[in-house]
Amino acid sequence: MHYDTIIRGGMIYDGTGAAPVAADVAVMGDKIAKIGDLSKDTAQRVLDACGKAVTPGFIDCHTHSDSTIWANPLCQSSVRQGVTTQVVGNCGLMRPTVAKEHFDPAGDGITCLYDLGGTECPKGAMAAVLDKMDAMGASMNTAWMVGHNALRIFAHLDTPDCSPEQFDVMEDLLREGMEAGFIGFSTGLEFVPGNVSKPEEVQKLAAIAAQYGGIYCSHMRDEGNYILQAVDEFLDVIRKTHMRGSISHLNVKYDNGVPNEYLFVCMDKLRQARKEGLAVYTDMLPTCFASGNADALLPPWLYESGWERAKEILADPEGREKVKQDFSRYWRYLAAGQWDRLLYVKPPYLPKIHTTPFKDLVAQSGKDPFDCFLDIVQQAPDLDAMRRFEIQGIAFDEQTMVDTVVKDPIYLWMTDEATTLEEGAVAEVTANLQYYMSMFWFFIRYVRELKALPLEQALTKVTSIPAAHFGLQGRGVLKEGNFADINVFDLEALRINATFSQPNRYCSGMDYVIVNGTIVLEHDEHTLARAGRVLRHGK
Repeated sequence: MHYDTIIRGGMIYDGTGAAPVAADVAVMGDKIAKIGDLSKDTAQRVLDACGKAVTPGFIDCHTHSDSTIWANPLCQSSVRQGVTTQVVGNCGLMRPTVAKEHFDPAGDGITCLYDLGGTECPKGAMAAVLDKMDAMGASMNTAWMVGHNALRIFAHLDTPDCSPEQFDVMEDLLREGMEAGFIGFSTGLEFVPGNVSKPEEVQKLAAIAAQYGGIYCSHMRDEGNYILQAVDEFLDVIRKTHMRGSISHLNVKYDNGVPNEYLFVCMDKLRQARKEGLAVYTDMLPTCFASGNADALLPPWLYESGWERAKEILADPEGREKVKQDFSRYWRYLAAGQWDRLLYVKPPYLPKIHTTPFKDLVAQSGKDPFDCFLDIVQQAPDLDAMRRFEIQGIAFDEQTMVDTVVKDPIYLWMTDEATTLEEGAVAEVTANLQYYMSMFWFFIRYVRELKALPLEQALTKVTSIPAAHFGLQGRGVLKEGNFADINVFDLEALRINATFSQPNRYCSGMDYVIVNGTIVLEHDEHTLARAGRVLRHGK
């Protein structure tokens, strides 16, 4: 036989957890045509994989690349880490972090909600997201979720009570997205404006997504003292809708005013739900440092009368003191005075301070850390800028990560990042170490260095399991007839080049990354191919 591509002489890790086997892989068009001894067969292109692992492409099941992919369709930081598919639209969010002027021109001619910005989403703008993505093209596959916070913004809803008219707006947009091929519904119940929504509203919206076979993914309402109740709220949705579901980044931050055993109680709740037959998982990023949104720290009453009034409150000593007294939420250790754990602040309106350690900003200000932080908050020009204010800090204990995230089968691996570049407008708003190295960190730290898992088992968390859970048909397993999303690499050669002080650096070490049968990365050189597809639910 003569094929398009043969990957010859590698060790095949098929993604199921089975032991690796020596074999060749043949690709014809966008599919895997044959796996076995192909020594007598020929191909237009033969790739030498001797001494290398040949694996399914990595599936990153929790990202925010919908915010950046419009200006980075080559998905540089992601494909260089072997990511061939991302699930986007997580945490209820649907918004660009770069201005429309930086969008790739290949998507011009189709206007979707990411072009519009603001608080309006006219009919057709939700479905047009996928059409615009198809027209622009990208170097990796994307599967999209409709975000609850975005629906509330488009319905002009920032209070707990939802009028019938406001719900109709949300329902119409959600149905439009699901009918267009979005794979599910996500919530960010710790962020504005979803943080004031009632559970009944979330359940009703999830039930609509369930009618289309969608998945439900939730950044829960609380990751602190009320985390047990938050898990119960998530499971209530699953039990009432019978949806597949995932809890986003389930972990308990150490010394955060929450009993450490709460994490294990949460895990037991998920295990019990799985015994009941519910299709639930959770996921977690790999590092002991984490990123978050500054608005989750602030008391909602601060901005209930608008951001201009919020700035007046922060400028008034009595008002600021009231904010300080009502600051114990999300990263509660900051309210307890552990400001040394806040590493970087990344307000979009002050990009020059993104790579300056927070402790240096404190020293430069001559103020205590709390006031230094609130001074930066106070400079936000509007509430939207405040909502895009990212923080980065030390959150987790590594041994707990190994014992839970790395080893426990209820955890999938993800990065919580947005695909990015080394320079330019996108790099300016993503100057975050995690965005450049998180997928590699799983394999380098936990598989190669700590040997916490064998490679074949580790791979299941980013290949076959997420593919099945998120309904990504024909992906996640190296099998004849499946789509040819394939990585070729030597585990020992993988390198992380980004640092805290110089975060905008790509990883290196991948020999080949193949997406839908097309080579996208060859020996760390991007081929500029946009071989990815929008993975539409039911199509």
